[in-house]
Amino acid sequence: MIGGWCMSWILRPALLVAGLLAMASVRAEAGKVESTTVQESTTSLIQLATLAGQALEPARLLITSLGGVDAGLLLATAQAHAMQALHAVDPARAAWRDVAQLAQLAGNPRAQMRAIEQQAEMNLMLSDYAGVSRQADALIALARREHANNYEASAHGYYGVVARRRGDLDAALEHYTLAIGMLRHSGDEFRLALMIGNLGTVFRDRGDFARALELQLESLAIRERIGDHLETTLRNIALLYREIEDEDNARNYFERALAAVDRHANPERYASVIGSYASLLNDVGDHAAALGAAREALAIDSGLGNRANQGLERLEIGRALHGLDEDTEATEQLESALEIGRRLGQHEIVARALLSLAEINQIQHNSLRARGMIDEAIAGLETALLRPQLARAYALREKIALADRDPATALRFLRLYSEQRELLIGTRASRQLGVLQARHARAEADKDLALLQKDNELQAVRIDKQDVERQLGMVGLIGLLLALFLISWRFQGMRQLNAALRLKNDEIDAKSQALALANLHLEQRASELYRAAISDPLTGVHNRSHLRELIEDRIAHCGPSATPLAVLLIDFDHFKQINDQLGHLHGDRVLLAGVASIRECLRSGDILGRFGGEEFVVMLEGARALAAVEVAERVRAQVQLSLAGIDTGGIAVTVSVGIALLADLAKAEQASVDALLDAGDRAMYLAKAAGRNRIARFSTAAAAHGDVENA
Repeated sequence: MIGGWCMSWILRPALLVAGLLAMASVRAEAGKVESTTVQESTTSLIQLATLAGQALEPARLLITSLGGVDAGLLLATAQAHAMQALHAVDPARAAWRDVAQLAQLAGNPRAQMRAIEQQAEMNLMLSDYAGVSRQADALIALARREHANNYEASAHGYYGVVARRRGDLDAALEHYTLAIGMLRHSGDEFRLALMIGNLGTVFRDRGDFARALELQLESLAIRERIGDHLETTLRNIALLYREIEDEDNARNYFERALAAVDRHANPERYASVIGSYASLLNDVGDHAAALGAAREALAIDSGLGNRANQGLERLEIGRALHGLDEDTEATEQLESALEIGRRLGQHEIVARALLSLAEINQIQHNSLRARGMIDEAIAGLETALLRPQLARAYALREKIALADRDPATALRFLRLYSEQRELLIGTRASRQLGVLQARHARAEADKDLALLQKDNELQAVRIDKQDVERQLGMVGLIGLLLALFLISWRFQGMRQLNAALRLKNDEIDAKSQALALANLHLEQRASELYRAAISDPLTGVHNRSHLRELIEDRIAHCGPSATPLAVLLIDFDHFKQINDQLGHLHGDRVLLAGVASIRECLRSGDILGRFGGEEFVVMLEGARALAAVEVAERVRAQVQLSLAGIDTGGIAVTVSVGIALLADLAKAEQASVDALLDAGDRAMYLAKAAGRNRIARFSTAAAAHGDVENA
């Protein structure tokens, strides 16, 4: 036994050096590999890591036989770290399994728990959720036996990850809460920050953005203190701001996350951040940049074998291609993401892929397929309570019901959409309240600091008094009595001053609370007034004044850059007869149905507003402006088809559409809102003069002769 112990201690430094040399040699071989893509480079590293592991196996068996189980454990651990450093996930998983077995033989439970935890990490990267659950079971049993709360908390964390990815947010919430309770006073700040951040992600999925932001900021404060995995929390905060449509803060935190991950040159972390950034770029319409980011992340994760991330990245590639009007390739990517999500049982991937596929099918007028996809997505989202995606699904389902001429179903989903939006708006208000409360807490901390400074000043005064007392003691009894009298008087004055200060602080606290409540009410009222000020009360589209502001802003932007810009001026034919014969309420219903039909023909980025009465304006920009004639014809045909199924008393209610492009105006000084709308109006009246239910386009040459051309 003594000989084996000595051999083990003699071999430990040599084994450590051998492990480091193995890592260095494998990295050197990796540097010689020339690959044309990131995926090929990553695959080459994995192949090299596998070969290195096979080469080290005989050496590990020999050293184990010579130096004992402890020596074999040391070399096996070095080998596992080498595989992990080379990002060879599957070989690393096998290596950590060997470490766990050797640690069990050596009677080293701490090393065994560390190895089991690393196996779970590798299984998580490979999206092997069954394997993650098995490792969590083994870890929690061993941790409870050894009274290792931090590893038991880690096991609950893995349960939580699996539960969240499979859409069981209640179970995820329970596991993360248990883990945080175990870690609060353990001193294990790395695991604590991880669990707090994961809990914040669950609250984000639930739509409770205020609570989610609070938790992510707490996690960020811990990670900044320990200087580890900053990019994970920064990315989570960026995704949170993306959900509440705060583009500036979302971009800021994504850029900070990319800067943090660049310092570590870790491909797994980089792929996670850049892939998530692609989702924000898609949300704000920067589809070309989103496509590049998502493809870069997919190349890395394909090499690493991270199937869950591959599903999310294919989803963002599909969304980007759809935004670039490449719907055939977009459909292929989205269906691939859907297959991955179903194979893994990951509800978020499945639901979001179904949503995007349903949108494409709806645009292609395949309502039956779109309806089936959206209904499946809604069922999964309602189970998981993913509120932001659920609101989007309800809105799309309403459009499908309108296209199917099913007003009852459309009304039901419009009501569900409104309820979800109210919940999300409410959570945003809660976020604002949370910020105000954070400011109040900071003010309280500043006040406590000021009181401490006051106390220090009082301590200095007391020291001065003691010096005076010593000096007065040398004078005699009368001087001592006088000094005592002065001290008593001063003490009484300080007590009165402190009492007055406490009363003033209580008054400030009460006023701060009242001010916070008043600010909340004012912000809510201001938001409501702003929405009312820019919206038409009947149809909900932009009103005339806000519409003019939007067009004026786009003219100022598009003019210098020569970006195409077009307006469609849409007027409902024979609408006055509807009001005169059937009444204004019936006319309102016809107008609402017509506006809904117009919306079906528009895309994200198109602007719709009410110009007055039965006149509406659509503004198109970029490639959409160049296709203005096709869009106008689609609007005309869709309105005619939709209103044919509504009781109009035999009156043929159609639309006449006038088209005007900014480039069609004769001179640069005519590039104004009034000039563009006047051109569209003249084209619309020509369409009416030509018999209604048609479109006409304004042209400068024809306008000089008092006419416009039929499109």
